[in-house]
Amino acid sequence: MAQEDTASGRMTRVLGFALGIAGAAFLGIELPGMLEQMAGNPWWWLVPAIIAIPGMYAAMMVASVWGSARAVRMICGAYPILYIPVVAALPLAFEQGRLPPITMPWPLLIGSGTIITASFVLPLRGLVPIAIAYAALHAMGTSWAQHGVPAGWAIREGISIAMIGVIFAAMIRSVQANAATIDSESAALRAGATERVRETAISQERDRLDALVHDTIVSTFVAACSRAPLPAVRESARGSLETLDSLARSDDGDEPVGAREVVARLRQTVGDVREDFGFHAVVDDPGATYRLEVVRMLQEVIAEAARNSVRHAGEDARRGLLVHCGPGFVSAMLADNGAGFDPTRIPPRRLGIHTAMRGRVAIIEGAGLDIDSAPGEGTTVTVTWSSTNE
Repeated sequence: MAQEDTASGRMTRVLGFALGIAGAAFLGIELPGMLEQMAGNPWWWLVPAIIAIPGMYAAMMVASVWGSARAVRMICGAYPILYIPVVAALPLAFEQGRLPPITMPWPLLIGSGTIITASFVLPLRGLVPIAIAYAALHAMGTSWAQHGVPAGWAIREGISIAMIGVIFAAMIRSVQANAATIDSESAALRAGATERVRETAISQERDRLDALVHDTIVSTFVAACSRAPLPAVRESARGSLETLDSLARSDDGDEPVGAREVVARLRQTVGDVREDFGFHAVVDDPGATYRLEVVRMLQEVIAEAARNSVRHAGEDARRGLLVHCGPGFVSAMLADNGAGFDPTRIPPRRLGIHTAMRGRVAIIEGAGLDIDSAPGEGTTVTVTWSSTNE
């Protein structure tokens, strides 16, 4: 995931913008007094001071809105490096005792921002030296520039403003830690979801292979054990080998299958089981296409239904397949007038219906299966797929 899309990245930009706005607003409120003081500052000190203080807060806002979290952190990390030399040079920029009492040099008006911005790139323990340095510089600058200020008062002022910066820095570190926790939990949830999808896919493929084994190898064994004619057993064995060989060579391409090809595939499917199947197709939209996995599911379910009909409906039964293809839907209905059965009494160990048919339908979103049968009344198997049910 890109850094800007994480909770940490978004929160860094929000906090950077808020800090930039706060700094600019405070400096704007104090602008008249600042301009008056600036009139007495030498240009060689004033230009770097303006770049280091108002300029950096403006840069934070720009980076937050049009830049990136990385840009915000870079600016916040650079701010103390630029600010501290400016404050250290105050005795060179202000005459001693020039300012009236309770009036601090303008760079100190928002000095706690030095500690706050440093919290974007440093842990809390790393802020201690910066806080100590700022408190000492603040006391020094105040004592030098203000007229008649007691040293003790200047020291307390520096410490108190440094503590304000530490408190706000701790709040920012806490927010950043919470954002990092959100990112970590989100990554864990995504990883868990990916693993569950993988396990589901493996389970579905295992069920599909179980069904293929049932359709191919087991069918050959049944033919052999039922004393079927040798040519029929050979033909069944050949078909089983071809199916398994095609499975080994197959790939999971995503090329869609057209409606007319679906009809041809299903016609071939029942024809491979028995040649006397009746067949009728209705194609509403010849240009309609369907996902390969949907078509494969239709073929496999209809093939199993056809084999079941041949095995159980009786030799005199008549059988037929009706295929209906339209935009966004397809259905295949295989019916016979044979012996029939009670679908509710099929035991779970019978793979034919539970795995080869219902199991295949269950893994395709939008697919449905209906088995209508009763003893002596024939059997109708209808398998459908519709994009509206996905």
